[in-house]
Amino acid sequence: MTADGDFLELVAYVKASNHRKNIIEYLNYGLKTPKEIGVALNVRTNHISNLLADLRKHDLVVCSTPNVRKGRLYELTENGIKVLEYLE
Repeated sequence: MTADGDFLELVAYVKASNHRKNIIEYLNYGLKTPKEIGVALNVRTNHISNLLADLRKHDLVVCSTPNVRKGRLYELTENGIKVLEYLE
């Protein structure tokens, strides 16, 4: 698999934080709420929400239920899946 500079920057961005990497890996198992992610990774939900916002800005995750106030569901984008595959 060849990777261009932009893609490698995304990989580096994810690898620079264990929390980001763990979130990407955990979302590989399907739709998850910030609370579910936080419990699984032993990280406060507000910190998970901030990390998810950053991952959204980098087009690695997407909120599949944006109109829901509580219990929003997140999943990997195509870019997120590619980064995960590259990390494995």
